[in-house]
Amino acid sequence: MRTVANCLNISEAQSICIVLDASGIKSFIPDENVATAAPYLFATKSGVRVQVAVKDEVRAMEAISDAARTVKPDDNQQQSI
Repeated sequence: MRTVANCLNISEAQSICIVLDASGIKSFIPDENVATAAPYLFATKSGVRVQVAVKDEVRAMEAISDAARTVKPDDNQQQSI
């Protein structure tokens, strides 16, 4: 397994897993139980890891990158607080 993302919290990690699943890539959150039960443990560590099979690493990174570009707000759009 290869780590393709280190997330700030379990919600972000699960969102990435949804993106990967939609791209046909199986993913795994090895820290899921601990991150759900005790999220404060990940505040000072490397984050909640999202992992994929070695053969899917490049495709996973591309899918994550594409998704990040898709959800990034347009500079011309107003953001509400």
